[in-house]
Amino acid sequence: SATRVDASQLIEKGRENIFVQSNQFDTTWINSNSTETSGQSGYDGSSDAWLLSKSGANGMILQSVSTSGVNTFSVYAKAGSLSWMRFVVLGTGFADGYFNLTDGSLGSISGDSITSSSENIGGGWYRYTLVLNASTSQVRIYPADGNGNTSGTSGSIYIQDSQLEQGLVATPYIESGATTGKAGILENTP
Repeated sequence: SATRVDASQLIEKGRENIFVQSNQFDTTWINSNSTETSGQSGYDGSSDAWLLSKSGANGMILQSVSTSGVNTFSVYAKAGSLSWMRFVVLGTGFADGYFNLTDGSLGSISGDSITSSSENIGGGWYRYTLVLNASTSQVRIYPADGNGNTSGTSGSIYIQDSQLEQGLVATPYIESGATTGKAGILENTP
């Protein structure tokens, strides 16, 4: 990626959301024992959120990706009938994190994660992040029954605007469609 100094004398760098269909969870995302319902009330006042409901134990959605190095996975989430969410990042490394959707607290985090965090957005919404330094091949989101528990066969959470990007922090969301989403100064751009 390229870097430049903008009009405010701040360093500006190109960014990329590596996910495709970053907020279209019924397309390139694969569901397993889950259903996704669009048109839900979002953190930003839109109707762009999704209800992620599980219909069996370990119900989830996943997206296959190909990236390496330090990457940050983030998603906006809110409690539905379930109050916990689980992130799993698979590849040469492994990160597994549980997040409490009612108060933003972090549950158990295991594997090769560098850090994890939550940011209160308001209205019951939080932006959750998990950072990993490894080659990544798959990212999963689970509605969870509790800290360390995805064994229940029903329940739901709300999700919106997922992002996977290189670097140690979650930057402002970049929407992606059929290709990755890009913002800022990009390589080979005059």
